[in-house]
Amino acid sequence: MNEMVRLLFEGGAPWGTLDVSPAGRGIWQRVRLTVYPPGITAGQRRLLHLSRTWPVGGGILCLAALVFLSDEGPWLSLTIALAAYAAGFLVTARLTRELRERCRIVTAASEYVGGEVREFGNVHVLRAAASRLRELEARRRAGLVDPVAYEAEWTEVYNLLPDHAARALEHH
Repeated sequence: MNEMVRLLFEGGAPWGTLDVSPAGRGIWQRVRLTVYPPGITAGQRRLLHLSRTWPVGGGILCLAALVFLSDEGPWLSLTIALAAYAAGFLVTARLTRELRERCRIVTAASEYVGGEVREFGNVHVLRAAASRLRELEARRRAGLVDPVAYEAEWTEVYNLLPDHAARALEHH
């Protein structure tokens, strides 16, 4: 039960997220690994998770608010719901700014062209880090690693990934 509550409010793993999604026309898939800074608290993970899920979760809450406020008139209820939705973005961005800057992010994209797959980005780094973190998470859930060893291995992976300043230099 504790794991289900943690999953709902903090995300799939304490170390961060691994997102695989279509990136648009012509690109087959995009993979983004976000590794939280070791030592992050449960409350900080909740804030990062809220920031990440707000576009959908906030939209659902605003739709519920529209239904709840329907007696107040369409313009007033729409104004309140949209203001609350925008406020959610502003508040979560402000509360997580420093945390997001400390996160280590690696991305890669795959494109299917002319019968072959072309990969772009830090593919090898992403695969190695993601594999190691997924294996670490499986050991944690199975009770095969204690919290100190878990955070030590998480720290090793985190330190191997480029930091925010290094990513900024890559894009300039």
